[in-house]
Amino acid sequence: MRLLIAFCLALAAPAALADDPPPAERAVTASVIAEAPVAEVWALWTTEAGFTSFFSPAARIELRPQGPFEAYFLPDAAPGQRGSEDTIILGFQEERMLSATWALPPYMAEVRPHHTHLLIRFEPLDEDRTRVTLTHSGWGEGEAWDTAFAYFERVWPHVLDAMRRRAEGEEVR
Repeated sequence: MRLLIAFCLALAAPAALADDPPPAERAVTASVIAEAPVAEVWALWTTEAGFTSFFSPAARIELRPQGPFEAYFLPDAAPGQRGSEDTIILGFQEERMLSATWALPPYMAEVRPHHTHLLIRFEPLDEDRTRVTLTHSGWGEGEAWDTAFAYFERVWPHVLDAMRRRAEGEEVR
């Protein structure tokens, strides 16, 4: 009988824990408002010409599910060392949302093989203004992951600002 009671209590314990909310997913979120129509801002993220005008010197983008979404920061480097390689588009809604995997920088060798996730939302505020919100999630735990997370906390606001400046007609580089 004692064994049965202990067994029942053990089964009940996880149910009590299930009522506790799960820990929040760690994510980097950055947002910017561009003085440009949503179609123009969308094209900056979804075409190679747009992407290379504000973000990386070279890119490979095919706007389709499972299509490449690669940024080459060192295009002449050896394969695997060029940038965000072997990353793909997970899905999109035209001029509303783009979801893709993302590779961490080559020098972050411990975490680089584990792709993270980008979600970029495009919100037209009126005909000539667009809010872009980028959320970068899928972070692991440990010192190497903490370093990568801190890096992207600093980098994404600068990337979005460069995108905003480009959308507003500035040359960026």
